[in-house]
Amino acid sequence: MGERRMGQEREPDIGSVLEVEIGLDGLAARARWKPGTRPEERARWNSADVESFLVKSGIHFGVAEEGLTRLLNVRADDEAGWVEVARGIPPEPGQPGRIEWLTQDSKAEGAQGEPQDPSGANRVDLRDRGGIPSVSPGTPLVRVVPPIPGKNGMSVRGVSIPAPTPGAITVVLGPGAQWNEDHTTVLARVAGHPVYNPRRRWIDVQPMYRVQGDVDYGVGHVSFEGSLHIGGSVQPGFRVKASGDVVIDGAVDGGIVESGGDVKVGAGIYGGTRGSVRAGGSVQAKFIQQGRVSAELDVVAERSILHSETTAGRDIQVISPAGTIAGGTCTAVHRIRAAVLGSPMAVPTTVAVGLPQTVRDRWRSVQEELRRIDGQRSKLRLAIQVLEKRLQVRQDPGAVGMIQKLQRDLAELDERIQESRLELQMIAEDMRQFQDAAVSAHKVYPGVKIIIGNAMYTVIQEMDRVRFTLDGGEIRVSSEG
Repeated sequence: MGERRMGQEREPDIGSVLEVEIGLDGLAARARWKPGTRPEERARWNSADVESFLVKSGIHFGVAEEGLTRLLNVRADDEAGWVEVARGIPPEPGQPGRIEWLTQDSKAEGAQGEPQDPSGANRVDLRDRGGIPSVSPGTPLVRVVPPIPGKNGMSVRGVSIPAPTPGAITVVLGPGAQWNEDHTTVLARVAGHPVYNPRRRWIDVQPMYRVQGDVDYGVGHVSFEGSLHIGGSVQPGFRVKASGDVVIDGAVDGGIVESGGDVKVGAGIYGGTRGSVRAGGSVQAKFIQQGRVSAELDVVAERSILHSETTAGRDIQVISPAGTIAGGTCTAVHRIRAAVLGSPMAVPTTVAVGLPQTVRDRWRSVQEELRRIDGQRSKLRLAIQVLEKRLQVRQDPGAVGMIQKLQRDLAELDERIQESRLELQMIAEDMRQFQDAAVSAHKVYPGVKIIIGNAMYTVIQEMDRVRFTLDGGEIRVSSEG
């Protein structure tokens, strides 16, 4: 097509009938026959002529043969139409830096899991909404992955088009997080709840986890390795467990609270039928009612302890000037102090100091075991005596074997008796250690039972400003100044 003929002159320049445009981004070029160019004028040129003209126009890359063919075969009614004749290579963007979480998904602050079977077909406890993610010191939290560079492109002019530089990720660490040695991984500095604020790219480990409102069906049971702050109350049937302290702004209303540290309740503790509070440290609340409360250290109520089972490794105190302990049992190792013990209605109230209830229970258990073993021992001795008398009358090999077996059993019982007596001696030493245990009150009503160690005193008439201590194995009542 467009063959040159001998003696025939051709257009001095194809540019007189062809025009070319390069896109602003340099990634495409197009050409068209100038308006008014006759078909016979277009027919004079071939693809080599067009390609040569493209080079002169600055196009050095990506010329498309298909485009040249379309241009040379354009129809008369398309004489003004543009045809793409060259295409460059766009740059390939890289991948920006990113954060790769190495622990459980903790990126949504305060988020908890959903029930695994909401239909209840598998008897799922809808109060159990999954544990709070928690970490220990040194736990890897996130890996900061560096950006991956992209690939450069090429324009139709033959010029390299740089790929955009992907952004590196920048994170801000809170006081509970730290970098590893090569600054690529964020580690937990303290035990607690890992959190991430995506807007600030802020990573931290909070030693105290906060629940904004009540612990109820909207939150579920709460379990955390660290300290907890409950903004509301613990509702009936829900559990709160923490290895550290637990602070509850509201009440414990039939819920269950377990803490490795202190428990501070802004309102009261109402146990209901199943509620309880247990602390590895101390427990503080405005009041305790129908609750089961135990603390390794102190139990402190502001107003009252009513109809509850309360145990403390040190002291139990009701600090209000009219503070009352009435109903139930209070047990402490050192002291129990309240303004009022019991009530005018003579509500049965037991107040015990000196040793934990478990130790006293063990004391009784060992004593009962000693009595039982002593009874078995007496029966064995009687059986041995009977068999020995039989042997005096006639030789009986069976009786000899039986005596030997009974003697071995008797030796085992003697060994168990020695172990039990040793344990009782150790408990007795503990009892002597807490001879200074005391109960004191401004008013004590009938119906109150005072226990110090193994001694017991029953109040049968109203008493004012008294102090109960142990003196020579007996409870002594003295005036409280």
